[in-house]
Amino acid sequence: MFAFTVTACSDDTPSATTQTTTTVAPPATTSTTSACSTSGVDTGSKSNPGPSSGTSLLTDVRAGRQPCADRVVFEFQPGPKPESYTVEYQPGPFALGESEQTVTIAGSSFLVVRFMQASGVDDESTSQLVTTYTGPESLHPSGLTHVTEVRRIEDFENVLVWVIGLDSTQPFSVGVLDGPPRLYVDIA
Repeated sequence: MFAFTVTACSDDTPSATTQTTTTVAPPATTSTTSACSTSGVDTGSKSNPGPSSGTSLLTDVRAGRQPCADRVVFEFQPGPKPESYTVEYQPGPFALGESEQTVTIAGSSFLVVRFMQASGVDDESTSQLVTTYTGPESLHPSGLTHVTEVRRIEDFENVLVWVIGLDSTQPFSVGVLDGPPRLYVDIA
């Protein structure tokens, strides 16, 4: 801290005026790295068997890097949230729906994301099918630490299943967000 004293005299005032100005040096800045939260992060199954108020309609699937995790997001149309889901590790190989056709998914460990009362096709609000998810069946994101592929393996009778291929078994957490409704999986 620095202090300055200024004395001023004026010809038209009979006395001198003293003014003190104090200047405070800015605080020293230090760089700190905040620890990543580990609340709810483990390798155990995560599910919400909650009742659904209707079919959640998928519009987008994306993957990106967060400060502490790879994040896979499943976004739905405004309306019913994805309330009934299970996310858990399962061994491969996997089959496409009920076809029994084996599909190879990149990775050595697999998180299976199963939505009940969800679909990428709206077959209830109109007399014809309306596809709400028009993205690819398989995503190969780059620049991520653990996620190697995200692949849809089922969308039939309001059961929607995606598999997240990983380089190894990693702790993960799951959350649901609003505006628009979406479920995310964070892989530590």
